[in-house]
Amino acid sequence: MYQELKAAIIDLLARSRPLKPQTERQLSRYMTEHSEELYAFLHDASKDLEEHEIEILFGPQFTPDAQDQADVSQTLNHWRPTSKEITQLICDICKELPFTTVQLPGDVAAKLTLHEVMVERFVRLLHLERAPEPRVSAAIRDTLPCDLWPFAMAMLRQRGFTPQRQEWFAQFACYMASRHPVTREQLADASEFIADQPSLDPVALVPAVHALVRAARDSVVFAQKGRTYWSPDVAQHHHYHGQGQVDGDLVQNRQEEEKRLQVIADDLEAFGQAASSEVDA
Repeated sequence: MYQELKAAIIDLLARSRPLKPQTERQLSRYMTEHSEELYAFLHDASKDLEEHEIEILFGPQFTPDAQDQADVSQTLNHWRPTSKEITQLICDICKELPFTTVQLPGDVAAKLTLHEVMVERFVRLLHLERAPEPRVSAAIRDTLPCDLWPFAMAMLRQRGFTPQRQEWFAQFACYMASRHPVTREQLADASEFIADQPSLDPVALVPAVHALVRAARDSVVFAQKGRTYWSPDVAQHHHYHGQGQVDGDLVQNRQEEEKRLQVIADDLEAFGQAASSEVDA
């Protein structure tokens, strides 16, 4: 299982990826102070820069996204690596993968020599040690569609998910799936909501999620009113440009968010009632 996990992470790190906007901005500021070409700089950056400079410049590039998190989920179904194994994993990857490829503006490919700081950041942020218990993983995997359960597994490794919350959320996700088709966005919204709650008691959760729905509804109304300058002085300075202009995409996004949260609220209320009925029985 260790070898399978190592191979999966090496595959992720070896993928050719566009230079992230944050990294591009950081590099632009850095390159103004140097005469070296960006292509050559990337090749030698790991040996020319201090570790803290590497962290600042390339941190965004080596922050795993949701897809990266999901891609390693399949290797964590039946186990989770120990702290010692993760340290060894970082060391082994550094030995086996000397560089990766980034896509520069203009569709130019450039080699980026990897430094241990880059690899360690990427691996640590996968939160491998937080993988849920096998029985929790099995419940998620057996209930959700094959294109969705890896993302749900990844969500369980994020901030705020203790083993107790992982088990609770797995039960809730399976309950949602029993009522209607579940989307990745719904699961993401639900997991973010649960991670921030101090208690899993339905008595506290239901009012909290309904408050979130009301806030989302207010954001729809605000977006429908169009652009508003908060200060008359600022508005005058910009000659009231765009005042009242409605961003259709923003309105649609806010409306879709409200609908997702309402579904979660309905599911959560029903889930709490079902759990209460089981206790009474």
